[in-house]
Amino acid sequence: MTTARNEPDMIGFELTHSLLRAEIARLAQAYLRPIQDTDTELIEDHLRLVAEHLVRHHQEEDDFHWPLLARRAPELVELLAQLQSEHTTLDPQLRIVLDRAQPQLERSEALTQLTRTLTDHFDDEDRVVIPALRRHITADEQAGSMERSRRKIPAADELRVLSMMLDSATDEQRDRMLAVLPSDVIALWRAVGAPQLADTHSRLH
Repeated sequence: MTTARNEPDMIGFELTHSLLRAEIARLAQAYLRPIQDTDTELIEDHLRLVAEHLVRHHQEEDDFHWPLLARRAPELVELLAQLQSEHTTLDPQLRIVLDRAQPQLERSEALTQLTRTLTDHFDDEDRVVIPALRRHITADEQAGSMERSRRKIPAADELRVLSMMLDSATDEQRDRMLAVLPSDVIALWRAVGAPQLADTHSRLH
């Protein structure tokens, strides 16, 4: 068994869970109510943004985190197989959620089910996997994972994803994120990203 000698910062992992919990629950509530025509495209695009980030997160887990943990923490192999299987079970729900030809009620029900499924899924990861990652991977390995994940985000979506992460953060988590961000990115988030996300949230409600 290999144990990391320098503990990684799992802030990106933590905040991805937080933003997905928060935004998918908001979207599930939004689809329970009639959506005004003027808000349709904004809400559909926000749904697309959140769903794509969920898929990217799960792909990085399946391709990097789970294989690495299976090698270094074999006692977790059964749990990791369960978590990977849960990723697959989300696919049909996501197809319904993203299919604009589906009735709004069915999409709302699929979003509500997705919220429940992800809550249980993320609870297991927060309780067991994140502490295990802190023990078994290095800071450089996790930094490489974060950079790979960032590069997969379309340039037009980067600020929006960052804004959702910071919006879902605790004060301590936000301070940790801001401490490593370039000053121009922070200024752009404050001037553009945060206000745009606040407007999206107001229209979701």
